Amino acid sequence: MLIDELVKEIEKLKARILDYQADLQKDETRTRMALINPLLQVLGWDTSNPGMVTPEYGLSNGRADYALLDDQGKVVVFLEAKRLGEQLARHRSQVDDYARDIGCRYPALTDGNNWEIYDRAKYDVPSSQSHILKLSIVDDPSYKCALQFLLLWRPNIATGQPVEATEPIMGAEPQASATSALIQTTEQVMPVPTDAGWITLRDIQPKVGMEPPQRVRLPNDEVKQLSTWRDLVVTVSEWLVNDGALNQDMCPIPAKPRSNKRYSVNSEPKHRDGRDFGSMYELPKGLWLYHGGSNRDIVKKCIVILEHCGKDPATVHVQVG
Repeated sequence: MLIDELVKEIEKLKARILDYQADLQKDETRTRMALINPLLQVLGWDTSNPGMVTPEYGLSNGRADYALLDDQGKVVVFLEAKRLGEQLARHRSQVDDYARDIGCRYPALTDGNNWEIYDRAKYDVPSSQSHILKLSIVDDPSYKCALQFLLLWRPNIATGQPVEATEPIMGAEPQASATSALIQTTEQVMPVPTDAGWITLRDIQPKVGMEPPQRVRLPNDEVKQLSTWRDLVVTVSEWLVNDGALNQDMCPIPAKPRSNKRYSVNSEPKHRDGRDFGSMYELPKGLWLYHGGSNRDIVKKCIVILEHCGKDPATVHVQVG
């Protein structure tokens, strides 16, 4: 499994959480189908194969939502699923009881966004230190999530002695494979950009499945690292606000050229027809950014916002490849 494949799936899940949050918060089944099953699949757990994954695993004290099995049919992880947004802390004792019932070492919890995996061998240390994986798909950078999720990669955790992933190198290329991505690394200072790989917003032509730019260079020569396409429009918009070029007097700003049906920036998170921004980000100074849509939509939003604020999109560069 290439780590880029995992990053792409995480990006899809992040967009799905932001776009369908209200629906996914309604019940656990929707969360499992839309968020949990797809991630397990890409991590090597075929949810349709009873030799790998047993749903509603019967125990003396209840039923675990997922039992993840090794090649000998032994349960290596008990995963308890909750609806999106549900607090996980109150369910830790429940999944721990499941794991203790048959001597499973790794109990896990998720609401599709927040993921926690605990090591029962570490239960003699404070609870804050007993987890071996704890992350948020929405709040954490996608490559960081991918590296941490490699702990749950089936060929890794099914060994019974999984290697815990570490922080990725800031500004480094993603590792070529899951195995190499588990190698210990140390944080580095992001290098000063050169012209290699840098193109203007006007020149970039995103395609379906295209990786997001690694960095953006703003007109003041400030360089910001990016993890997602949405990071691009957020970074550009925040720079415009801090520069004084974007304020409430400029609102609303349309999402597309020559169209005023949907807004990209407004003083309230609503479109022209009164509908709420389905995917929103709160900017400084009381502004709201709608950052939903495809990678192509994101680039168009950036260009429209910059031009609306009197800035040339050709002065913003992104580094790709």
